[in-house]
Amino acid sequence: MQKVNGHKIQFLLFIPFISFMLFCSAPAKNEVQKTVVFDYEEILLPDQEKELTEMIIKFESETGNEIAIVTTPDIGTFDKIVDYAVDFGNRHGVGKEPADNGLVLVFSKNLRQTYIATGYGTEKVLDDKMVKQIIDSTMIPFFKAEAYFNGLESGLHNIMQKWNTND
Repeated sequence: MQKVNGHKIQFLLFIPFISFMLFCSAPAKNEVQKTVVFDYEEILLPDQEKELTEMIIKFESETGNEIAIVTTPDIGTFDKIVDYAVDFGNRHGVGKEPADNGLVLVFSKNLRQTYIATGYGTEKVLDDKMVKQIIDSTMIPFFKAEAYFNGLESGLHNIMQKWNTND
């Protein structure tokens, strides 16, 4: 029988401890971060994208309403940004059935266009007139000053405030 010295025993005891620590520090499956900000135009800094994401996730957990923000340099094969926004919302499942309580905010710096698409349930609270007013008065002044994050954040805050007030 071979004799095991103290260092080998300590090492062998250390392996299960490290394995346990790695297992415990891994995120749980339900902690996977949902993507709600799609910065295809790459105009946001990572901390700005994170801040918008946290605002949206918190709002969804409190209200059940779903929001996605999309920045894009183009609208692909679509003729109008409204069609791009609606298609994006449908493809990504923004809004829960049967409430249809989704909202997609699309901004294109390159095209100089902004659009907010609402699900049928959402538009009962945030109608086209209200959404246009949010874009024109809250977001566009920031976009003209090239403060894109501030425009998105301000618009998002305004949307959430009106959505909560009128719900």
